[in-house]
Amino acid sequence: MTYKDHIQRILKYLFWGILIALILLLFISWVLSIYVDGVQGLLTTRGIRWMCANIVPNFSTVHIAKILLGLMAMSVLRASGILKACRSHISLKQRRALQITGVSVVVILCLFSLLLLLPDAVLLSAFGTIHNSAFSKGFFGLLACLAIFVGNVYGYTSGRFTTMRDFIQAHASIFASVANYFVMLFLASQLVNSLDYTGILPLLGDDGTVLYLLKGFLYNGSLLLYILLVI
Repeated sequence: MTYKDHIQRILKYLFWGILIALILLLFISWVLSIYVDGVQGLLTTRGIRWMCANIVPNFSTVHIAKILLGLMAMSVLRASGILKACRSHISLKQRRALQITGVSVVVILCLFSLLLLLPDAVLLSAFGTIHNSAFSKGFFGLLACLAIFVGNVYGYTSGRFTTMRDFIQAHASIFASVANYFVMLFLASQLVNSLDYTGILPLLGDDGTVLYLLKGFLYNGSLLLYILLVI
């Protein structure tokens, strides 16, 4: 059994675990709301109204835009072949493509360095610091765009991308492979926000750490597993 088979099994168990946990939370919160002050039951009148009104708001708490942009960057890198080129024997054409890509990246990084280091740098904050600057606020987007740039340059110079259709498909090729993640993400967002609404965790002495870790595991951990399946 390969490592991908193990990952698929983990994802299968994770999906069913989220679904079962969500169903159990409905009944557990309802029972606790009867006997424990401060717990909001999901099957009470107020809880049912909350669930019906917050299906979309719960899902919107997930940083979908960041996830989509990150997947787009990963898609281009995978489709261009640069990920495999970095870990296997490459041809002369691929070696030249890597060299051109490397030079292009150095040029881009130098330009951004100037925008950060020159007097009155435009990417710094009004106080001349990186903290709370345009650079720090847009760091993830800039990093993703850099990855997309790298994938496109390598894909073109290596001959992998030759038509506009190749470029377009390269940005979206990974989405079909990770489509199940968004189903899991929807259920996970309902579970996390429902757990937060019930108020069960604060009664157990949690200061928000458990909820934060749960979000990281369900949102980001599962995404990492899906990415490992396709790269």
